[in-house]
Amino acid sequence: MSYFKELSPESQGIDSEGILQFLEYIDHKGLELHRFMMIRHGICVAKAAYSPYKLDDLHPVYSFTKSFTSTAIGFAVQEGILSLDEHIVDYFPEEIPDAKDLLLPDGSTPKASYPSANAAKSVEEMIANLKEITLHHLLCMSCGQEEESRDRGEQWITKFFHQPVIYKPGTFYKYNTMGTNILAAILKKKTGQDITEFLKDRLFKPLNMGDIFCYHLPDSMQVQSAGSGMKLSIENMAKFTYFMLHNGHWEGKVVLPDWYPLMSKKHMETEGDSEGHIKDWAMGYGYQCWMGMVEGSFRADGAYGQFGLVFPKQDLIVIINAATEQTQSILDAVNEFLIPAVDFSLSKNKSKENEEALQALLNDRLKNLHLPALKNCHNPTFEKKLEGRIYHTKQSCSSLKTWIGGAGLSEAADQDGILKMRFSIKDDMLHWFVEENNNSYEMKACLANSFYRGYSAATKSEYAATARWRSLHCLEMEVRRMDAMSGTRFLFRFEGENQEFLRIETDETMMSDGGYGMTDRIVPDFELE
Repeated sequence: MSYFKELSPESQGIDSEGILQFLEYIDHKGLELHRFMMIRHGICVAKAAYSPYKLDDLHPVYSFTKSFTSTAIGFAVQEGILSLDEHIVDYFPEEIPDAKDLLLPDGSTPKASYPSANAAKSVEEMIANLKEITLHHLLCMSCGQEEESRDRGEQWITKFFHQPVIYKPGTFYKYNTMGTNILAAILKKKTGQDITEFLKDRLFKPLNMGDIFCYHLPDSMQVQSAGSGMKLSIENMAKFTYFMLHNGHWEGKVVLPDWYPLMSKKHMETEGDSEGHIKDWAMGYGYQCWMGMVEGSFRADGAYGQFGLVFPKQDLIVIINAATEQTQSILDAVNEFLIPAVDFSLSKNKSKENEEALQALLNDRLKNLHLPALKNCHNPTFEKKLEGRIYHTKQSCSSLKTWIGGAGLSEAADQDGILKMRFSIKDDMLHWFVEENNNSYEMKACLANSFYRGYSAATKSEYAATARWRSLHCLEMEVRRMDAMSGTRFLFRFEGENQEFLRIETDETMMSDGGYGMTDRIVPDFELE
């Protein structure tokens, strides 16, 4: 049962038509939303999941995690455990590099790509800059590194400290997830606790959020990935965002005083920065959160559209899970349709009957949101021919777990590769049987224009799958992990005079230039045994 009482939008001064227009815009733009909540005055006026996703699924939230990390640092600062002006090298003196560690392979000194009076001219100056980095600089993404380290291996801490600090800290904005992870490493060195352990009694229990998942990095301390590693239900996303809206107060109690005004203050300018930010990303950066275009607004923000949007002047929060790189289009829809709908600015002349009709239309729309499944298309003759056929390969092949993949995952893919597979179709259900070195798995997919949702022993997670015959000898299937934000589209092409050869194509369900869980797949050809 949700913490937030549910009433109509109009009861809280919101026009249902604005929410309908928001949903229509999302569909028109082809944006993939998974979940959505809108809460005003502490009342939930709209809530939905796009089938096959559910409201209580643990969804990857990527950099939304950073706002939790900022909150943990806020508790530590206000309790006197840490100080914002502490230097990070004081916690890692052994990681301070020598000059040779910062030289380029040809022996030259790294040069600034963006001319500035604050740019170092030598590696000695860069090491001096490193020694000036404080917790404040990491919180507001101003540590001075022109490029962040992308290394997430066992030596990620060393790699961070060896990344040249070209600019004087506090003078150059650059988004830096590894810097956020360093904050978690410092907190763990100081307290012996991970971010989630540290927040358990301070935040999660007061807000009744339960245990929160965040994966660990592979260093010797097993530091949590505090910059991107959480998975959350939308209910817990909403509670945390509501907590930010109320500046660290919960049910009349002061839980974290004075931090959120500091966290939601613009500390760094992002307009015209090195990343070319525009619109909502050009409004400035606070302490692990972004400022918004609506006056006074700010947000927890994760890749591909994981948003906790805070609008203090409207006493409003909007929570979104999505799977798209067109995230500005989502924020455009919020700014254009949801915000103007507050206080009936769209509907001053609506009658009570019109309002009730719009509410009924909105309720029906929210109950029937779904991602498009593959259109129903059977192939009776070839389906019978496929029954009992086993296709095998003797080539190197990725595992089923890797094949399914999914953005937002952190666990390493297992090494056992697929050896054999077969297909069986009964009624409107495709049964896909896969044999790996020591395991056999069955995946099901619905052939009736909808998703089948079940549990996979291969991924140890729930999944959803839909399938159809794309052409006479080509079977198409889409499989999504429910604990990820994407999955894989498969094309099984049966070729040869007797369809004795099986060629397989795979692709992500989400257009992206990469993300956690998006691993390269080895997909060889198969043939009949």
